[in-house]
Amino acid sequence: MAWFRLTRYAVVHGAIQRQRQHPRLLGVLVAVAGALWLSAGAQAASAPALSLSPASLTFAAQDTGTTSAPRTITATNTGTAPLFFNSVQVQGADPLDFTIVDDGCPGVTLAVGASCATSVTFSPTTTGTRSAKLTFTDNAPDSPQSATLSGGGTGTAAPLAINDQFFTCTNGVCDIGAGSNVFVNNFFTTSFLASGGTPPYTWSGQVPAGLTLRSSGLLIGDPASLGTFMFPITVSDAAGATATGNFSLTVTNSPAPSPSNCQRGGRLRESLSGPALNGRTPSGTATADETQFSGCGGFSLLSVQVKNVNLPDGTLLWVTLDFKPVGMITLRGGSGTMPTYNMGRFGVSRDQIRIYNSLPDSSGFTQILIGGAFS
Repeated sequence: MAWFRLTRYAVVHGAIQRQRQHPRLLGVLVAVAGALWLSAGAQAASAPALSLSPASLTFAAQDTGTTSAPRTITATNTGTAPLFFNSVQVQGADPLDFTIVDDGCPGVTLAVGASCATSVTFSPTTTGTRSAKLTFTDNAPDSPQSATLSGGGTGTAAPLAINDQFFTCTNGVCDIGAGSNVFVNNFFTTSFLASGGTPPYTWSGQVPAGLTLRSSGLLIGDPASLGTFMFPITVSDAAGATATGNFSLTVTNSPAPSPSNCQRGGRLRESLSGPALNGRTPSGTATADETQFSGCGGFSLLSVQVKNVNLPDGTLLWVTLDFKPVGMITLRGGSGTMPTYNMGRFGVSRDQIRIYNSLPDSSGFTQILIGGAFS
């Protein structure tokens, strides 16, 4: 029997929210154990499926700075096997305007025909049409699935401001790497978000060596030096208003390997597959190297390779592990390899690899490959 991972990631434009434990999951799994996949043949013959009702929520006009009553979306397993939820997240154009206030799905396994519910409120950060999507990630073949969210902001627009709710801030300086593995020469990303003013927003600033700040607010790269770095970031809106915040990032060395007297892990490999893309069917492989990792400490390494991806040379592919960004692949001749990612003190378990056709701030951002769950 495959045991499911008990943690979740919530990512909003690359910003990683705090993981949450779900101790009741074990009891739920035991209750539906008879229906779980018991063999490769059973997996092929049955699969979970998710139905969302309603498929979209449209909130009534709401004054900026106020919050609507919650509205609910119900998720039902309409498939033929148990449905397990990794996470439910608000994503899309205006993720700060919609808030999950009651979340009964992440960490839950639904038996066939069973349901769970998620409630959302609308708090417009500025005037005009606001939109996002409520994204469910699970073990169904077509995961992730989304319900659209929309509403209108009325009244007086709030002034332009940088939103720092996903960072750890002290004395006016926000640490953008707190709670993350920020190792020298290892992939790191986060996103800066703004509210108020007149969208769209444009970002600029001098960031630590090895990192690049895109105009969308997406920060990506491999920090090139050890130490704690302080730097200002500025956002501009369409009306010419600006706001500046002070940020920091602490870059460390990787943890030392696990002590030799502790039982270490091995190497896990998963194949990646996806539908035909521009007339060719892409494929790939992901390998988790846990030979330097144990219960005593150490680190794990992740490598990913793709081939037969029919996109132009130089295209940057986005790679995630359980929806946490772990790197990028630059295509050459339809193939490419992600620089090895140091996962720190983390061992994979039921964590799927997903690869997307572009960076997440690009239009048409779409999943093209998915891998098994390192089970």
